[in-house]
Amino acid sequence: MSTQQTISKHLDKSVIWLFVIVFLISASVFAYRYKNYKTCEDVAFTVKAKEFRVGELIKFTDNTDQATNWEWDFGDSTDVKTNKEVLHIFNKEGEYKVRLLVNNICQDEKTVTIKEKLFIIDSTKLPVFNVKSSIVVGETLNVEDKTNNASTWEWRFGETARVNSVEKRASYVYKTPGLKTISLVVNGDVKHTTTKQINVLPIEKKEERISEITGTNRRLGDGIKARPLGYEDKDKEKTKDEPSDKPKVVPFIGDSQFISKLELVSNNKLDANAFKEYFCGDINKNIIVNGKNTSFLIFCEKIKNKKLRIKDITIYREKGSNCINTVTISQNKILGIF
Repeated sequence: MSTQQTISKHLDKSVIWLFVIVFLISASVFAYRYKNYKTCEDVAFTVKAKEFRVGELIKFTDNTDQATNWEWDFGDSTDVKTNKEVLHIFNKEGEYKVRLLVNNICQDEKTVTIKEKLFIIDSTKLPVFNVKSSIVVGETLNVEDKTNNASTWEWRFGETARVNSVEKRASYVYKTPGLKTISLVVNGDVKHTTTKQINVLPIEKKEERISEITGTNRRLGDGIKARPLGYEDKDKEKTKDEPSDKPKVVPFIGDSQFISKLELVSNNKLDANAFKEYFCGDINKNIIVNGKNTSFLIFCEKIKNKKLRIKDITIYREKGSNCINTVTISQNKILGIF
């Protein structure tokens, strides 16, 4: 046999063995991938939490059969965790894509929405001041803040949305009657606002009363005649059946109409005064927005030139009069507002 034939025969065996080895490797890889592919169909994890909010513990649990290793990516640039069951805290509100990689090949993904941290009012931080229960239009109201460590003040007395005074001791003269809400913010902490109400009474009109003298057409002076006997009794008979102290009924406004008007306020086409009749004249009443206390006047000022998106609203009214006492509003967060 020639040298050339020997080399050719040797090469033929090498090629055959090469093909056999490649085939076995490919078959093994295919079998491995096929086995794991069927497992990937069942990859799933659950998410549980008392509150999906900033700072709250959230529990993530993998439910995949035959899983041996895990890689949790929470989408917030924190370290990957490698246990079957893990606890995680998100430090900022927003939407996060949480990915779980099981057995280095199978993956599942869920979107978790984290809300802002629930604000709890600290009563020790609320401004402290006293106010009388009522005052007459035209009289001067004097108030003084008694909050410890206060350095700045914002007084609002309920007739306008503007800040009426920035002093520790403030004075104000009401021009219109009605139930007004006084609010005070100290040290710029709008989350801790104290509100109190005062009843502003109208100025009493003095009427000159003429003593009734018996007798018909008896003169009391030039041009003044005495009232005839029985005249007062006729007046009583005329009015005795008329109801007294009847509560004032204001127009009713539904939730959708209320929201529509607020949208007009945000577009600078209306202001808070458009709601005056529904609040029985007091548009500075305390309301709750996204769980935070504020006044309706302040809210109307803050939503101006903003894109308002209200998700839910609840209006509380006085029974029998439709007068709005307070409102709770849930809205998508607007930059710089609540």
